[in-house]
Amino acid sequence: MNQTDTDNASQSVQRVYAERFATDLADNRAEQQELTAQIERLRSRLEQLRTDETWLAGMQSALPGTTAPPRPRRASRAGSGDTAAKAVPSPRPAGRAKAKPAAARTGGRKTASTTAAAPLHQLIRALLPLGEPRLVREVHAELAKAHPERGTSVQVVRNTLETLVKRGVVGKGLQKGTAMYTATEPAQTDEDRAAG
Repeated sequence: MNQTDTDNASQSVQRVYAERFATDLADNRAEQQELTAQIERLRSRLEQLRTDETWLAGMQSALPGTTAPPRPRRASRAGSGDTAAKAVPSPRPAGRAKAKPAAARTGGRKTASTTAAAPLHQLIRALLPLGEPRLVREVHAELAKAHPERGTSVQVVRNTLETLVKRGVVGKGLQKGTAMYTATEPAQTDEDRAAG
């Protein structure tokens, strides 16, 4: 009798632990999935920000008489060094030593390696014919074919197209529930606008 009670008690303890382990394991896996999804969203956002940074830097360097801005400071120093960070860059543009390299960069080097150094948005915009709707994967496939050296994901192409939509260079429409992107301006307009 005592042996039976002992067996029942040990089975009960095992059942409690088995249920607890199963619950903990399910929670662990659910949290892993949630964190993986968050990481993917953050990676996608980071890619979009990098694309925007490249575009903005290209547009800024194309303006006459401007110099490239200094790299932003790390977040750890931003709280204590805000006033210092604002004070340091202001004297630099006053000197004209940096203006010449920026002008040289837009002149000689750009023509030498236009496709290699061209911002992604310019390459994508050049692949969109005026008035012809394209799917994201079609644009991605054409980009991979025309510029195999640019290893770009479909998500990055989608983010770049969405940025161009916000700027009014590309139109977006839905056909059978699928997003289609159409160029609303000639491809040269981006560069003309930057130069002028």
